[in-house]
Amino acid sequence: MTGAGYHRRAVPRAVLSLALLVAAAASVHADDAADARAHYEAAQRLYDEGRYEDAIGEFEIAYRKKPHPNVLYNIGQAQERLLDYGASVRAFERYLAEAAADDPRKRAVENRLRVLRGLPARISVTTIPEHVRATLVDARGAAVATAQTPHQFAAPAGDYELRLEEPGWDAERHALHVDIGQPYFYQYRLERTTADATIETDPSGARVFIDERLVGETPYHGRLDLGRHDLLLEYPDFPWHREPLAVESGAPVRRFVRLERPPRSGRTELVLGAMAYGGVVGPLLVGALSGSTRFTQSGQGVATLLVSSVAGIGAGFAGAFLSTRDGISVGTSSLLIGGGAFGSGAGAALALGLRASERSIYGVTLLGGAVGITAAALTAHFGKITAGDAALVNSGGLWGTAGAALLAQSIPFDGQRADISITGWFVLGGTAIGIAAGALSARFLTRTRTEVAIVDLGGLVGTALGFGLGYAVGTNAASSDSLAQGARFGLGGMVLGLVSGGFVGRRWAKRREVPRRPGAASLDLPSLRIEAARTAAGTTPRVSLDLVSGHW
Repeated sequence: MTGAGYHRRAVPRAVLSLALLVAAAASVHADDAADARAHYEAAQRLYDEGRYEDAIGEFEIAYRKKPHPNVLYNIGQAQERLLDYGASVRAFERYLAEAAADDPRKRAVENRLRVLRGLPARISVTTIPEHVRATLVDARGAAVATAQTPHQFAAPAGDYELRLEEPGWDAERHALHVDIGQPYFYQYRLERTTADATIETDPSGARVFIDERLVGETPYHGRLDLGRHDLLLEYPDFPWHREPLAVESGAPVRRFVRLERPPRSGRTELVLGAMAYGGVVGPLLVGALSGSTRFTQSGQGVATLLVSSVAGIGAGFAGAFLSTRDGISVGTSSLLIGGGAFGSGAGAALALGLRASERSIYGVTLLGGAVGITAAALTAHFGKITAGDAALVNSGGLWGTAGAALLAQSIPFDGQRADISITGWFVLGGTAIGIAAGALSARFLTRTRTEVAIVDLGGLVGTALGFGLGYAVGTNAASSDSLAQGARFGLGGMVLGLVSGGFVGRRWAKRREVPRRPGAASLDLPSLRIEAARTAAGTTPRVSLDLVSGHW
């Protein structure tokens, strides 16, 4: 049986699915459009408030929800407000690509693009040091501009290379990428161009100062900036060595300096000699100015002479010490001491020969000393006087004076010894002849101070032995004058002693010329020195006492 009912026609499954998808897509599209409008309107409000970065974010969301060229136009406007001209140009270019051909804003956007693309980037370059040659080179290798730093370059957007060059400094190259109309600030610190430097000394271990700055000790190896420098080498007990140092690019600097020991200073002996001379000159000056030949016979006079002697010693010390702050050679100091001594002796001998008064003797003695010191100073100033030369001159004066005095006492005059006047003339002549002989010897002979000292020692021993022997002989002979006999024997002993001393001195000098055997020892005598020590603050006096020195 069939019953009445509703017959329905079946709908195909595929058709039903397609309809559902279309409905869903329409619903999603409607939702995206609503969201896009909401974000677009939010972006508009933010733009009006000047919050351009937030507005750009909302515009981009709206564009992703529903792409439209107007949104790109608004993004370009906001980027321009932010001075991000490169992003603005890219947004406007996308707008032109997507806008309809009849869009009324296309022409204005095209004009705006031309303006934006023409905005140059501003590149400010500063360097340490300043006034460095800076060159901006484009991607093709062509120089866009060259200037001295600090400088601001203006260049279109793109890739560049900045080249920095300055003599004496390492050249630098820096890659730059600049965007449209953007400011850029670059600061570079250049490095000095340097060259290898090697400084060696003999002896090694000297402190090395470059431009007054301690950099190490020799042997020194390092790098120095190009240019001119001041090199100072300092080693204990050696004079400072200073020289200019020129450092050129690519050329290593090498210096070897043999440090020379300072010549022995004669400051100590000059100070001691000046003190002794001052101790004698003080009383002589008082006697010459007193006007009384009996000045020394009172207790007050003796005290005055003692005070004047002490004052003379102090004056001699101060004068010699302060006038030789930079040192003085041994030859000059010896010659000055001898000049004062022999000048004073010659003056006294002259006054005695003239039978002058006691007061005049004092005055002439002082005058002779002044003349002798002046002559010695002039000789040392205009001639290079070595210690050996000064020793020869002084030795000649010493033995000329001594020989003349002995000769005057050994020759009888009218059956008697020479009186003080005759002795004075003999001594004056002997001193002059002895100094002249010593000067001639120094002119033609080369002798060391030690050689001359050996000769003097021989003469002293010979004179003393001869005089003692002669005096003894004269004393035992009732008819002989013991003093005259001692003078005769002393004169002979002096000659023999000088000759013997000369022979021994030459033998000693020849032995000193032989190279010292390896391992051989030698010991020198103690010595006291007053020297001028150079420091960074200047020159200061230094007292040195060598107790033991030599070779071991």
